[in-house]
Amino acid sequence: MPAHWLSEIMRRSHDGPFMREHDFDMAVAKTARQLTKKYGIRFNPQTPVPWDDDLTDRVYQAGLELFLEVGVYNMDTSRVIRFSRDEVEEILRHEPGQVVLGEGKDAVVMKARKVEDTERPIVHSGPTGTPCSETMHPRILISCAQEPLIDCLGAGSVAMYHGQEIKPGTPLEIMGSRRDAIAARMAVTAAGRPGMHINDVAVSLTCAGKMAACNPQFGLRPSDGLLVSQMTELKTNFDQLSRVAFLLDYGIRIVDLMTPLIGGIGGGAEGTAIVSIATHLLGATCYCADYHMMSHTHLKWLNNTDRMGLWIMAEVGQALSRNTRIVTLNDIYTVSGPGTEELLYEAAAGAITGTVSGMNIQGCGCTGGSLTDHYTGLEARFAAEVSRAVVGMSRQQANELVLKILPLYEHTFEAPRRGLPFQEVYDPLTVQPKPTWIEPYQRAKEKLASLGIHFVT
Repeated sequence: MPAHWLSEIMRRSHDGPFMREHDFDMAVAKTARQLTKKYGIRFNPQTPVPWDDDLTDRVYQAGLELFLEVGVYNMDTSRVIRFSRDEVEEILRHEPGQVVLGEGKDAVVMKARKVEDTERPIVHSGPTGTPCSETMHPRILISCAQEPLIDCLGAGSVAMYHGQEIKPGTPLEIMGSRRDAIAARMAVTAAGRPGMHINDVAVSLTCAGKMAACNPQFGLRPSDGLLVSQMTELKTNFDQLSRVAFLLDYGIRIVDLMTPLIGGIGGGAEGTAIVSIATHLLGATCYCADYHMMSHTHLKWLNNTDRMGLWIMAEVGQALSRNTRIVTLNDIYTVSGPGTEELLYEAAAGAITGTVSGMNIQGCGCTGGSLTDHYTGLEARFAAEVSRAVVGMSRQQANELVLKILPLYEHTFEAPRRGLPFQEVYDPLTVQPKPTWIEPYQRAKEKLASLGIHFVT
């Protein structure tokens, strides 16, 4: 991104066309519907992992057209930031296609993967989006950082500070953010991986809170990352743009977080896929993102492991892989929780879909992020094992597998098996899984092996 570009974004935030937020939402919804029809995009529940390259390229073109047509809405000025096709294509041409995460012996290179890539994805884990208690948070982080197949750690968030609720914009946010950054640094150090990339401190909801997490010695280093968020759909504000200004100066990795809602403004699977392409373009043009975290979420179930969610994941991953050098990862959200086989099957479906569709992997947002301490390193290990087992698999084979796995969990969406909190499935002192969690893990692994997944030993 040129040095003057962020100031140009600011100029357009003040000089762009004025629009009421409701009208912008309606424009996004209307345009997404029109583009779905124009490009003949159709969701098929029997192909949660599609392999139609022509359809995938149409999804990309529709997403690009949506972004050019509606632009980005600045909620602080009620102005629309618009870009020309030449500007967007120029920015995309300069995408590096890879980013170094972490430092020293623990550094990894996360790439813009290809569809059906034979190189394994980089795997992120941690309770990002899942609330943690002050007591269990450090142990949950260690449970993830100690897993050999996990490459990067998300620091997650704790809603309390010494028993007091953390509210954005207060001193407690600053203090909580620094505490959680220190906890993440201590976790990767305790796991013998002091240079491991930490991809966010999620307790902070303001720019000041994110800044407080940065400390080269005790907190987040330039080799780590911090999230810059989008508001649904295709919206930003000055707080998010201020993060970009700080993060560019600090030199830390900028992570673009998007949460398109399945059943929201974009409508069903087709419109949400189109919107999801456009949100990646927002992250590239407005945030100078090093990588993108796609956290599309079902409006009702708060997951993305249903058939629509998987199809969107696959189409967007493939569309970006085939048409850009954007580095992206799927953020797997499940309805189930730790201690249940259903959680592992959901994680497997997300890992398979993302891996063969050119994405890197993040997992798992257990219980849709609704229950405190419902997160462990074991389901992250499982997602990584499944991902590694299907590297190089064709999309047709992956689709057949996912169709076999879906019946193992999709019947629970209306009555989810939420599972147990960390302290009931892990020993908090040894930070090792208890038999009550190891046994379902082993059963799920045996079941998937019987379905044709050949785990790497």
